[in-house]
Amino acid sequence: MDPAERDANLVHEAVKKKDEIYILVLIEVSCASTPDHLMAVRDIYRKLFSCSIEEDVASSPALQEPLKKMLVSLVSSYRYAGEHVDMDVAKLEAAQLSEAIREKQLQRDEVVRIISTRSKSQLRATFQQYKEDHGTDIGEDINGQCSSQFGRMLKSAVWCLTSPEKHFAQVIRYSILGLGTYEDLLTRVIVSRAEIDMKQIKQEYKARYKSAVTLDVAGDTSFGYRDMLLALVGSED
Repeated sequence: MDPAERDANLVHEAVKKKDEIYILVLIEVSCASTPDHLMAVRDIYRKLFSCSIEEDVASSPALQEPLKKMLVSLVSSYRYAGEHVDMDVAKLEAAQLSEAIREKQLQRDEVVRIISTRSKSQLRATFQQYKEDHGTDIGEDINGQCSSQFGRMLKSAVWCLTSPEKHFAQVIRYSILGLGTYEDLLTRVIVSRAEIDMKQIKQEYKARYKSAVTLDVAGDTSFGYRDMLLALVGSED
């Protein structure tokens, strides 16, 4: 399929499921894509299913508040794609995020607004300001302060927006860790990122897990499926 049509179908299946590996589809499509790609997905979704992504997410019985509210905001966003950054805004919003994390109130309206509306350049500046202020990565602080499903999905959104290689390296690792393989998860990541940032994902994976994507994929899959994945992943050079 065309990438936008593929993602529209993935989203359509994901909104019916409660499992977090399917909720991640909504995060990835809305946050790790360009604004124009997300718009293309939304357009094809309406044509294929006679409703909007926002409508299906908002009415999904599988999703609960406050996560549902954040997901609706993310899938309906259309971000500025340029490089302009306002450092005064970055400082203000880094402080707002810090307060929400410290008080374990990540579902605050301003948190959802910042994550779902600011450009990726602006968010990178905000998260860097947060790191300078606190000496820690905002994603790790979210993870450490809030173990709820909302906290996990917020951290995934933060990574997908500004460091997608971190998110996708972690997802690949999760999909092949232990007995068996989450084939749908592994296939989705490798197919969707093969022509976007697979090189950076492989570098991040090697740095974090002291192993290679190709070695771990080859060791956990077999036959034609393994060959197809390895062809998409490419060499480790």
